[in-house]
Amino acid sequence: MAANLNTLIVLGSSPDSYFIGYGRRYFTKNMPESFTKHAKEDLSVSMTQWISMSKALDTWVSHNTATGKFHFNGNINQDIRDHLSGANGKAAAEFLSFPDCDDPAHYFVKCKNAGVWNAFLEDYFVQKLRTAGTVAENFDAGLTGMLFGKGKTYILMLKGGFSADVDDDELTSEEEHPLYKVLMEYSNGWCIERGSTLCFYDSRYFFLKFKRPGESVVQMRWNLPPNMNAKLAELREMAEQPEEQIGASEVESSRKDEDGSYAC
Repeated sequence: MAANLNTLIVLGSSPDSYFIGYGRRYFTKNMPESFTKHAKEDLSVSMTQWISMSKALDTWVSHNTATGKFHFNGNINQDIRDHLSGANGKAAAEFLSFPDCDDPAHYFVKCKNAGVWNAFLEDYFVQKLRTAGTVAENFDAGLTGMLFGKGKTYILMLKGGFSADVDDDELTSEEEHPLYKVLMEYSNGWCIERGSTLCFYDSRYFFLKFKRPGESVVQMRWNLPPNMNAKLAELREMAEQPEEQIGASEVESSRKDEDGSYAC
């Protein structure tokens, strides 16, 4: 049985646009050239905690936990770049995400300093953050990040739990909506971890990592397009092979294997 390997999911602009990583290997399709180059040359699935991608796929950030370094596209917005480097008076970033917006300057950033975060968002999300700050005790200190999905869908990630809302226009039936159902299932006593992601083109798709405060066991729940599900299952099957488990197969990150996957 394979070890508890890291899973990385990025939902792009359509079901045929994605990054799927598991263990040492990944699949990627129709992602921006700069990100694809990063995946081939620098990205380690096992050492990457999270990847954030903008709706237009023109801005992306990944974080390597081993080196503590951020990787991002070269023409990233200057304010975001300053947060990532902690330069020009901007508080250094720890986590960053993008909303359902075509403006590449919109973002949310959780900073390294305790209780510090910053955002440039539409008024709807600004008001949600302000409201949460007035009703939740020690909100700033407990906020670990913010995830965005289609329309007004969002998740506030907190040290002691989470607060979420699915866009009303997406909820034709609450009981049948996959994201709504799983959020309700884990609404009591669970946190949502970094490395989780929502989808901009279809609110039903998501990949979420849940963990109880103070515990180490992570429960993953997802609903992905069928083709992505198949690719993830293929990667998980590959990881069961002995050569993958012992790391005997030395494959450079820039080389594509015959099976179509890449090894990191």
